[in-house]
Amino acid sequence: MAKKNRTSTDVIDCACVIHSTGYDWIYVERLYNMLRRNLDREIRFHVYTEADRPVSKSMIKHVLTEWPGVAGPKRSWWYKMQLFNNEHHQGDLLYFDLDTVIVRDISWIARLPTEKLWTIRDFRRLQAENWSGMNSSIMWWNVPRYHWVWEKFSQSNLETTIQQHRQGDQDYIMKTIGHNNVRFFEDQLVQSWRWQTLDGGMMFPKRQTKRPGTGANITDDVSVIVFHGSPKPHEITDPKIVQLWV
Repeated sequence: MAKKNRTSTDVIDCACVIHSTGYDWIYVERLYNMLRRNLDREIRFHVYTEADRPVSKSMIKHVLTEWPGVAGPKRSWWYKMQLFNNEHHQGDLLYFDLDTVIVRDISWIARLPTEKLWTIRDFRRLQAENWSGMNSSIMWWNVPRYHWVWEKFSQSNLETTIQQHRQGDQDYIMKTIGHNNVRFFEDQLVQSWRWQTLDGGMMFPKRQTKRPGTGANITDDVSVIVFHGSPKPHEITDPKIVQLWV
């Protein structure tokens, strides 16, 4: 795919977190490629990871503080809290989970004001309309402005905090920041693979898809697909996803 023409000399800082063995390095490379293709600015790509993991020279490495016993698919997400530590970064930051696929231009995100933290309204809204939580697969915010979130988290008892927030970091962030400081992207712009894109989306509570056997149904207003849970992008053979996840 051709590199997107740049319309601005500004640089946007983008980030990911890779910890433990949940994802291979190819996920970092693919995310970096997708961000470069789908933003109208040059990017600085920040990788938050373990001290002993090698990182490409084209990327900026941030060494995560290790927490004993915090690892694996159900706990590694807590390392995302270190994104709020302004000792790592000063300024606005665009964060993406590794299990996301960028469909088309996302420059609109970088135009959103960072007085608030921008993120996804949790996909549980598709099952419960009044669900008011967030999904932290994508976040856009000013790190120094919300450094206090890190300060509060780092002063708490880690194990107690984990036990009290079963939905992980996103549960903690939402409760700590509060609804007044959070703004959600428009729902149609960021969609769930399992519940909205695959076979036309899931019909709740029947647990049946709208268009069985049709594969990825990606409408023109979708910017990002989130693969929360299973399967992950490397397990998908749908040609539309294969073409995008490169």
